[in-house]
Amino acid sequence: MRAKWLSGVAIAVALGCGGAVLAGDDKPDPREELATAIPEMIRLLEAEEYEALITSFASPEDLKRITEQHSIDEIVKRFGEGHAQTLLAILKAINGQKPELDEAGTTATFTHGVKQAPRETIAFKKIGKYWYIQN
Repeated sequence: MRAKWLSGVAIAVALGCGGAVLAGDDKPDPREELATAIPEMIRLLEAEEYEALITSFASPEDLKRITEQHSIDEIVKRFGEGHAQTLLAILKAINGQKPELDEAGTTATFTHGVKQAPRETIAFKKIGKYWYIQN
């Protein structure tokens, strides 16, 4: 179950880095800071804008790997049916918390306490100037 959930999140998140519509085009990109990225992910999940979430918050490497195997429509459907609510609960649990950062300050790990999740933590990786879900 854990591996299935993680692969679903990885598939879903792996599609992100290109062109999603994010809140307020005239504002700085919310992916630049975790303090804005997490609320933006919550907003997208609550609005059921799964494709925008997926295409905004996955690393370019994951995007390339996953899109070679699955269509965006398939990934969005699977994510919405099986993982969106769990990810939303996790993000709400960590919103406003301070993460544990690695020495370089490019990996942030949060402990969330969401029981239906297969892991007790969620991690984000900063690539360039944007934060992406790592799990």
